[in-house]
Amino acid sequence: MSGTQNRITIQLDLSGYSFTVYGRNGAVLTQESHSCPVDLSIHELTPVLKRQYASVSVYYTTWKYTLVPLSLFSKGVPRSYLAAVRDISEDDVVLSLDMPSRKAAMVFAVPSHIYEGVTSLCRDVRFYPTAYVLIDRIASVPGNNRLLVSFSEGMLHAVAAEQDRLLFANSFPASDMATASYFIFSVIKEVMFNPEHTVLHIFGKAEDGVAEELGSYFAGVKQLS
Repeated sequence: MSGTQNRITIQLDLSGYSFTVYGRNGAVLTQESHSCPVDLSIHELTPVLKRQYASVSVYYTTWKYTLVPLSLFSKGVPRSYLAAVRDISEDDVVLSLDMPSRKAAMVFAVPSHIYEGVTSLCRDVRFYPTAYVLIDRIASVPGNNRLLVSFSEGMLHAVAAEQDRLLFANSFPASDMATASYFIFSVIKEVMFNPEHTVLHIFGKAEDGVAEELGSYFAGVKQLS
């Protein structure tokens, strides 16, 4: 099968990167995970991306993002929206994604060395912040009041929704479980959910014992993949 018929998804975070290559029929052909300082160099990804793919999706773990109502959003000046709520550097490349189901655009930043490194190696590259995945995924979580969190290296991502209405989406620095728990309950308080009647959904991997520890405060904890 020609490499150009395959597609690849790449996850970048503070600890390293992982990638999955899919065939034309959607089957997983290759899957690897590596710990390395991806924030220092794109060269680690060069062997992975030296072949051309039909599409390349890069999921980048960052807290530098915001949602802007589509009625107020102008694609010509995305940087101004993000600079109003996040500290961004001159080297950050600011991108945007339309989220019609939320009637909003997501504006986010990617370091220029990551963006330029990947786009120099591949055609048809789409970047997504990790939070984009959670916002998209929470629509399929059952229930009225829904809370979805994800743990990545040194960060907690949290999304909350009531029925079809997105109430909250943010990411926090959280190097340990005590800090992550603090922010989870801060979100619960802000959106006015009762934890005793709320199921906490965890997307992706979590350390051993996390579900049990949080389960004593919530109506239940469910793991999503």
